[in-house]
Amino acid sequence: MSTETESQWDNYQPGDFNLPWLACLDLFRSHGLMLWGTPAYEDTAHNARFPRKAAPDPFHPQNDEDFIHRLDVDWAQPHLNRRLGFFQETAFLHLALDRYLRHVMIKAIPTGSKELQIIRELSSHPLRADARNHTIPVLHFISGVSMDFVVQAWWGEHWAWPPFDCAPSRFEMARQLLEGLQFMHDHGIAHGDIHPRNIVWNRSDKRPREVWEPAAGLVKPPFHSLFDFRMAYIDFGAAKKFTADLRLFASNCRPPSKWAAPEQFLDKPYDVCAADVFMLGKVLQGELAEGRQWYNIPDDDTGYSKYDALLVGMTHIDPNMRPTVSLAMSTMQTLLLV
Repeated sequence: MSTETESQWDNYQPGDFNLPWLACLDLFRSHGLMLWGTPAYEDTAHNARFPRKAAPDPFHPQNDEDFIHRLDVDWAQPHLNRRLGFFQETAFLHLALDRYLRHVMIKAIPTGSKELQIIRELSSHPLRADARNHTIPVLHFISGVSMDFVVQAWWGEHWAWPPFDCAPSRFEMARQLLEGLQFMHDHGIAHGDIHPRNIVWNRSDKRPREVWEPAAGLVKPPFHSLFDFRMAYIDFGAAKKFTADLRLFASNCRPPSKWAAPEQFLDKPYDVCAADVFMLGKVLQGELAEGRQWYNIPDDDTGYSKYDALLVGMTHIDPNMRPTVSLAMSTMQTLLLV
């Protein structure tokens, strides 16, 4: 890839943002990557080679294992796997197949950026080997001149639809997300931009017809409780490195207002760890609200009283009144024992 191509990466207009990606085709080919929309991606000769099973451990998949669970029809007709109806490429994100015919997301990140440093740290040994690390697996780092490319496993984005169908699955989802956030905080990393689109899980975004169109008058079918799911965080563009003595940062990068902590709108430094707790709490509250509507869970269901109380504490308007992620994690553990 030429220096000229990279230096103009930010200058492409919305209608031709694909040009810098196409200029890098040789670079991607050298790493066994087939960019979405190219002849190599569409080559039907690959049909027999698509993986036909999901990795039991999606954070450490084998070469013949897919990163995600799929519908039975997709395992039977693997060429359908090429179609990801919800994916939208951008100037800095592109879809590809790796050499083992698994979907990967390629993210272009400025060389030497804080985001790149944090992703490298979270992907390094022994952090990647730690079961508490719920960040998306990185398969390759491809170095450029002004841009580096992070090749990540592609996991499904629509983890909260339909909502979780029972308390054990919902609490396990919350536990994993709290565990992942605690792991980041334990290593001096605050995410800074937690909202539903920056969380993924190891399931495709396709759904069985009975989920999309439940029969009239029948109980909506279970979904999340039918398989062993894993949750992961993505997008560290707003992440911060902090220490015990330096946890206050000012930032003009914040999640959508629906999920942001109140202090993130103030033009002064704020505790990035407390803000992370608030954002995750809002995400979990939003999923629970949808679940109560979808599955007709009563607002006064006693099984959720402690979970509700935890989320209320996490989303307290005063950052000093919120639990730390470690305390929230301990509370979540007790819910799973009930």
